[in-house]
Amino acid sequence: MSVIAHEVEVLDPIGLHARPASQIVKLVKESGLTITIGREGEEFVKANSALMLMSLKIKTGEKLTLQVETEDAAVAGEIAGQIQEFLKG
Repeated sequence: MSVIAHEVEVLDPIGLHARPASQIVKLVKESGLTITIGREGEEFVKANSALMLMSLKIKTGEKLTLQVETEDAAVAGEIAGQIQEFLKG
């Protein structure tokens, strides 16, 4: 299985908080794919747990990398686009 990476930016003035974290978790679970998220150069966490996402303590303006395990670049791009929308606030 390939891993397709996308970058997203946290634009929400509060940073990554409970509401977008829960939206991301719901999307990941519905997709059935393994998706990890994190800062470049740091440990990534699975995006299927709001607590794991919140533990990253992501602030406004930070750029994150999504890693989507799929062969379908279009699906990975669509998921990244939806996650970016959740991070707009």
